[in-house]
Amino acid sequence: MFPFIKTKHYLKDLLPENYIDIHNHLLPGIDDGAKTIQETTELIAAMKELNIHKGIATPHTFNSKWNNTSQTIKTAFRIATKEKANKEFLKNYASEYMLDSSLMAKMKEEELLCLHDNFLLLEFPMLSNPFNLYEMLFEIKIKNYKIILAHPERYLYLHNSMVKYEKLKEFGVFFQLNLLSLTGYYGKIIQKKALELLENDLYDFTGSDIHSKTEINQFQTAKLQIPNKKKMEHLLLKNSIFLK
Repeated sequence: MFPFIKTKHYLKDLLPENYIDIHNHLLPGIDDGAKTIQETTELIAAMKELNIHKGIATPHTFNSKWNNTSQTIKTAFRIATKEKANKEFLKNYASEYMLDSSLMAKMKEEELLCLHDNFLLLEFPMLSNPFNLYEMLFEIKIKNYKIILAHPERYLYLHNSMVKYEKLKEFGVFFQLNLLSLTGYYGKIIQKKALELLENDLYDFTGSDIHSKTEINQFQTAKLQIPNKKKMEHLLLKNSIFLK
């Protein structure tokens, strides 16, 4: 499927200067990421060593699991940025919103937290495709949000047809690659799909999805093999729009 893959890299070696991470779980105590301010500070220090220059914090908002609100996220951000080094690193905060009926209700009551310029980070349910997917996406679009789908390579129910991905792209959905998918961190099947989407130029942005030191270690030690280093470098540069 792919050209002969011969070059091996570590993710930390590919990140460009001034790289900004738009998907992570660094804020303390509000989801399955950092549990304490100390852990937040340690993760940020480690991310800087990976050549990650800035980050936008994106804790989960997931009904019945991580019931975050704009206020809980703002409060956690304020706590995290009391530390000078954290304040210098964390450019802003947003959320990784689960696409479901509760999000539709929330959107009617308040403005959702965006990465920048109305870019909204969404995730789909992991196990099954929402039956009213395009109705919900349409409701979000008419509110003038620009939809970024987190880690499209991880939704196994999309894997059986590239047409499903192409339809989302035609609908105006941006794709964000989880960088660790390229290492096999989430499994070989997901790694293969990530490489296929990358080879077909379907990704728009990238993110670390760092929750803990486990992901940090993968950036430093897990080798990845990519068919086209220049294509990957070009993709990584696209995150620069979020530095504005």
